[in-house]
Amino acid sequence: MDYAVTVYLIRHARTKSNNEHRYLGWTDEAILPNQNLPAINSKCEMVFGSDLKRCRQTAKFYFLNASYFEDAGFRESNFGEFEGKTYDDLKDISQYQKWIDDPNHFAPPAGETLIDVTNRCIAAFKRLQEGLNKYPIILHGGTIRTLLVQLAPEPSNFWDWHVSHDEMFKLQWSTREAFKEGKRCTSLSVVPITANMNM
Repeated sequence: MDYAVTVYLIRHARTKSNNEHRYLGWTDEAILPNQNLPAINSKCEMVFGSDLKRCRQTAKFYFLNASYFEDAGFRESNFGEFEGKTYDDLKDISQYQKWIDDPNHFAPPAGETLIDVTNRCIAAFKRLQEGLNKYPIILHGGTIRTLLVQLAPEPSNFWDWHVSHDEMFKLQWSTREAFKEGKRCTSLSVVPITANMNM
């Protein structure tokens, strides 16, 4: 089947905080060096994503010749006072427990609820340039989960999704109208990130 629109949701390369299992939200941390990131597609001309450094840097490795169009709406969750902390740092704090139990309605101090994140992420998705057939988007683990909850073929929950640094989610819509209207995609697959992919 030929699909009218394909979206690739790609997580940025690993950072120091990722490896240390720390909450990394709006801190503008760079990716770790020497990760041997593959050149996914040298012919791609346009890539979209978060305005944070780790996404912009990843795009330069994966899409060598593409222009990068950033949108702050695609940022990771704002973890507020939990930023930079680990589970062990936070597990005994009541506000943390409330947030873990109900992230839609509770936020970290000075941070965002999951509803806040979803609203700005979907708004950024709707701002994507019109008329393209393919949209590679470099994002964060949380924003990929947020989009999958809204756009995957079947309803799901935020934590149903495992978002790896080494795979991408390929979402396809059978019609451009369905994509523009923000309807759920027709097809979803998880694809390993390799060099010179057929995108």
